[in-house]
Amino acid sequence: MIQAIGAGAALLPLLESDKADAACLVGGIKRMYIFCWPNGMLSSINTWATKGADPASWQLAPFQTNAGNLTALMPELLLLEGVDYKAIKDMPGSGERTGHACYPVMLTGAYYQTLSTSTAADIAGGPSVDQYVGSALKTAGYGGITSLNLGSFVQSTGRLSWKAAGSVVLPNLDPTSVFNQLFSGSMPAPATVATAPTATATPVGMMVPTPPPVNNTPKINKSILDYVIADLNRFSNIVGTADKANIDSHLTSVRALETQIAALSGGPGMGPSMPSNPNVAVTTASNTGIGNAACYPPAQSSVVAPAKSGSVGVDVQAKLMAQMAVAAFAADYTRVVVQQIGDQGAGQLVLTWINNTMGVPYAAGGPNPPDANTGDVNGFHAIAHRNVADKVLCDTWFASMNGYIIGLLKGITDATGASMLDSSVFVGMNNMRAGLHDTTNIPVYMAGSCGGYFKTGRSLALPAGTAHNGLLVALCNAMGTPAPGGGTYFGQSTYVGELTVLKG
Repeated sequence: MIQAIGAGAALLPLLESDKADAACLVGGIKRMYIFCWPNGMLSSINTWATKGADPASWQLAPFQTNAGNLTALMPELLLLEGVDYKAIKDMPGSGERTGHACYPVMLTGAYYQTLSTSTAADIAGGPSVDQYVGSALKTAGYGGITSLNLGSFVQSTGRLSWKAAGSVVLPNLDPTSVFNQLFSGSMPAPATVATAPTATATPVGMMVPTPPPVNNTPKINKSILDYVIADLNRFSNIVGTADKANIDSHLTSVRALETQIAALSGGPGMGPSMPSNPNVAVTTASNTGIGNAACYPPAQSSVVAPAKSGSVGVDVQAKLMAQMAVAAFAADYTRVVVQQIGDQGAGQLVLTWINNTMGVPYAAGGPNPPDANTGDVNGFHAIAHRNVADKVLCDTWFASMNGYIIGLLKGITDATGASMLDSSVFVGMNNMRAGLHDTTNIPVYMAGSCGGYFKTGRSLALPAGTAHNGLLVALCNAMGTPAPGGGTYFGQSTYVGELTVLKG
């Protein structure tokens, strides 16, 4: 239908031209948003929310109430305390077993193909839940991208997302690239990494070349929305009032994103020759010979790890990434998102946008000679090791990011007329409980019922020894893409069973 009326790619929010058709979307189109960060959700002095079966009987912890809108969102929340990354402890072989080694297990639940003494060399032994769900949706006929994987200040090669054992999916670190690929044209297939080095294979850690994205943003200095205004004019004579309002809302959101990204880049041009986020280094080789390089976005394969000179702007970048992810949900470009801030250690990540316990903004403090592994003395890893009041400040900001993303989801009206959050599930995960490498009794933020599958408005204490695999099983089943074994396990079949308490 959309092709027949000549609509452009930037004009594809979910339409509700027929209420009967909308009613056929039982619970709405389901979506899954996973948000991850390292070094623990808590410290030795802050605690998790109290427990209770309804919002009136439980309370958020002080650091969570100080995080912004989480209190107002309590009816939408499903807070867990007590999941264990059992696979990291139980798997055979030798290697590091601390929380820093958990990234390849957090979303896969599988024993590693390679367990190393260096967390950066760990290789997952199976697909991650985002790739499993996204691939199942594609197999069932969904036409969008499998998964949108986003990152801010990701320096290490310890990875979250895996297409299969040994085949990693790299997060896109450049907001400009994400914007142009989502809203100006087609996104290329996620880059993968070779399973193991051989005489003929690509070494581990090297990106396997993928087809370059189409040349979809000539003269990017001119707004992409100006190019599709004719589509909107055609729409005005075809769609109903409610649909037009929905389209206008989506266009306004995309326009606002474009403006923010242009400001972040230092000007209206968003190509690789223009000033860009100082934490993202890009190369222009892929654009050589295509006219003025300033008119073209960098290819996905040109995005590399943020520079180690600082982390100014990571907070702005992370929120931009979240806004684009939710806009992509609204346009049904994807139904699965994984967003991460930092990596398994984040030693050089300095939260310069918050003040320390003395009210002074954090700044790069130089090397920390007593422990080289913690990097900068004001780096998030060093703060996590100290595990006291300044860690609480960091925990509060990350809690606010959870609330920010949940709020974005709640602020979008779905095709059913309900909040997008109602038909979605949000999951906020960390690789440890506190800053002390602990892999047990870990809290999890959840929000959204995923079309009525989960019962929200609760804070739950899980039984000791609850493997997080049961959570992964529940996510698969809630999304309508049953986990392996008829929806009974995900990752290691040793940890069988869905975490059914999430249903209420």
